[in-house]
Amino acid sequence: MKFSSTVSLFLFGLLFVLCIFPCLFFSVVSAEKNKNAVSSADQSEAEEESVSKVKNSDVTDLLNFLISDEEDEYGAIRYDKTLRPLFGGEGVQVGITMNLDSLGPIDEVNMHFRVDISFRQFWRDSRLDFAQYNGPQYTHNLTLSHEFLERIWVPDTYFPDSLDASKQDVMVPNVLIRLSPDGSILYSSRVTVITKCPMELAAFPLDTQTCILRLECYGYTAEELRLFWKDGIDSVTMKRKGKDGKTVKNSSIHLAQFKMEKIVLTNQTFSFSTGSFIQLQVNFHLKRDLLFFILQSYVPSTFIVMCSWVAFWINREGIPGRACLSITTVLSLITLIGSTNAELPNVSTIKALDIYFGICFLFVFGGLFEFATVVYLAMLEKQEKAEIKAKQDKAQAYMDGLQSKREAQLMSEIADSFSVNIPHRISTTTSPTPLELSSQALSVLDEYKAMRCSMPKAKQFPSTRTVTASRIELCSRYAFPSLFLLFQLVYWGYYGFLREVSSEQSEPT
Repeated sequence: MKFSSTVSLFLFGLLFVLCIFPCLFFSVVSAEKNKNAVSSADQSEAEEESVSKVKNSDVTDLLNFLISDEEDEYGAIRYDKTLRPLFGGEGVQVGITMNLDSLGPIDEVNMHFRVDISFRQFWRDSRLDFAQYNGPQYTHNLTLSHEFLERIWVPDTYFPDSLDASKQDVMVPNVLIRLSPDGSILYSSRVTVITKCPMELAAFPLDTQTCILRLECYGYTAEELRLFWKDGIDSVTMKRKGKDGKTVKNSSIHLAQFKMEKIVLTNQTFSFSTGSFIQLQVNFHLKRDLLFFILQSYVPSTFIVMCSWVAFWINREGIPGRACLSITTVLSLITLIGSTNAELPNVSTIKALDIYFGICFLFVFGGLFEFATVVYLAMLEKQEKAEIKAKQDKAQAYMDGLQSKREAQLMSEIADSFSVNIPHRISTTTSPTPLELSSQALSVLDEYKAMRCSMPKAKQFPSTRTVTASRIELCSRYAFPSLFLLFQLVYWGYYGFLREVSSEQSEPT
């Protein structure tokens, strides 16, 4: 019994050892592997750091070698930044591209505009060619600091019509320098330029303007340095972030008073006493937005003119009311014209808005002149009627005197011919009967009646005036609105046609 229990304990211990030993074995192996992995990772990082240091050191040495101003064994300076690439040979090709970040404001008073661009220049300097050197560190482009610009040659490009120009340097200078293995250089910087924009304001505000951004070299002639648009018609872009965060190429720029019609890229060569120079031009074709001027100028002036017509329907006897209305409309239009022209340049060109304001002023002043004319004619008509009445009364009195004299003479003749008191009988309300008068008396009586019927009346004095106040008043009520409507049709038809023609010529390509 005791022996069997000992055997049982021995078997149980053996089983326990057999179960625990594999677990311990695998734990030790796993720990050893992890230790080896950590050691390998640390070793890799150390190696990469070492390689990086070596690589950075090699690139630094390479750049210092490429732009070294020390003399070589032949006594020549390896890199002279005062001399252009290919000095003494063909000209340097400098490609230009730019991205339009913002445009405006456009100032009509001072005739200039502001533009913010990402300005990029591309050229190749064979002296910086490092592709010939072996090693993986020499096969990629090198993005360098803006301080590298001070050690290499760069084109002397500038904006000839600029009033002010500056580079953006918020936080750090916004400059990108990228050097390719073959010596090609990308020089990109953010530039703000305020440049001239001479404007033709004859059709203002129904006009289209072309503002030009010019670029050329200051010192290098066309034989030494040739500027060109690197990407052709796509060399100037307008990339923006859309609402979904994606980049939208050639999206339109929103301006306060203008709409961008299109951008045209050109290049020209100009000759001066110092030589011939290539000039690149960015032509911004802009179309003015009319809504602001319709609400601020055209609509108010039109309503002022229409208010002046109310005076035509007021009784001309109400002089104070009509005078106040006419003078108020004239002064209101003068104030509107003055406030609008204060925001425009003082040029001798007659603008389309000036023509509209001028015609509106003529209509308003015409209403005031019509009121003065009607009042004056009404006064003359009143005086003339009084004079005519006085003349007619005087003529009537004269004719009545002649008639009385003729009647007295006739009565005297009848009295002499007859013994009967004819005048007394005639003056009574009862006419003499044929029994009381003889045939001769009847003949005289008939003559008297004929004389009374044929007696001329007093001369009438009709008015000889063909233009009366009432006629002018009636014609003005319909003539002023009709003429103003005709003017609206001619004005908007003419300038609308010119505007459409300009738009067709500036359609985007």
